[in-house]
Amino acid sequence: MVDPPRTDAFRPGPSGPIEPPEDPPAPESPARRPARDALGEALKQTLATTPLDKVTVAGLSRSAGITRQAFYYHFLDVSDLAVWVFTNEVASHIMKYRSRAEWADGFLKLLLYMQEHREQSYSVIRALSSVSLEQFFFRHLRKMMTAIVHEVEQTLPFHAGQPLARRDRDFVIDHYALSVVGHLLHWLATDMQQPPGELVRNLRDILDGSVRASLERFGHHDADGPTTGDPDRCVEGTVGPRAG
Repeated sequence: MVDPPRTDAFRPGPSGPIEPPEDPPAPESPARRPARDALGEALKQTLATTPLDKVTVAGLSRSAGITRQAFYYHFLDVSDLAVWVFTNEVASHIMKYRSRAEWADGFLKLLLYMQEHREQSYSVIRALSSVSLEQFFFRHLRKMMTAIVHEVEQTLPFHAGQPLARRDRDFVIDHYALSVVGHLLHWLATDMQQPPGELVRNLRDILDGSVRASLERFGHHDADGPTTGDPDRCVEGTVGPRAG
């Protein structure tokens, strides 16, 4: 029985820009994976000498050793394949280094990858809406930040007796993930002008210690008692109603 055509690709949205899938795709059958991977490798090799807008389905199919019909079974067109390759490479760079000790190295390799594959990167970025692009990076960088926060939280003295409320932990994770996403999007929007090593070093210097300090502050808030739902309650040192 033949597997149905792929449904996890980025598809055109209602207004034109391509939209990413909300959930990760289901595992592929072993029979489908080699052809898709072969096309991905063929595209990466072709892009070393040929601009993306000059790459053809016929040429990629020939290089991958498959038929044109097989190509269209997996991808809509060359741009669809480029998006798949780009997003898989990005996700791989992020998820491979999602630890407190390695995230900076992984993020640097991601930026260098996008610089090295500049045309492909910007072709994909132009194909995505700004919301979809932000959501894609946030989804993967949040997984990285979740792992980092979990590691740091294990070292806090209050963790065993008074774990953080989930809403507080989620806020810290979202805050720092969005910070990294914001810098990444700004770097892309400014034509990758800032040296990747400098950007990663600055982010690392800011995040080192800041994540721990944020978790400690929220831990103290939880120990002092909940404030949610009481707008007049103010924990000392935070914003609250002014006297008088």
